[in-house]
Amino acid sequence: MDEIKIKCISFHLLTLNQTPDLEVYHLARNKKKVIIISKDEDYRELVAWKGAPPKLIAIKFGNCPSRLFWEKLKTEIYDAIDKLIYGDLDIFDIK
Repeated sequence: MDEIKIKCISFHLLTLNQTPDLEVYHLARNKKKVIIISKDEDYRELVAWKGAPPKLIAIKFGNCPSRLFWEKLKTEIYDAIDKLIYGDLDIFDIK
């Protein structure tokens, strides 16, 4: 796999944490090369209904300590990004 250069910014740093999901979707859609990482099922519905961009990494496991969250995420995040960028997927589930 080629090196993928990614800039990752949280909703909080972008001051979008209080922004409605549909507005975030449209902002991401206008930026083109955006992958949203979220546990929020609304983004799954928006991407499935309105299409990509943006693409989505859907976190499908429940609440857990931060350490366990990152352990689960790091085992699949590179595969998810690769499949979303180079494959035909619009949504990648991490369970």
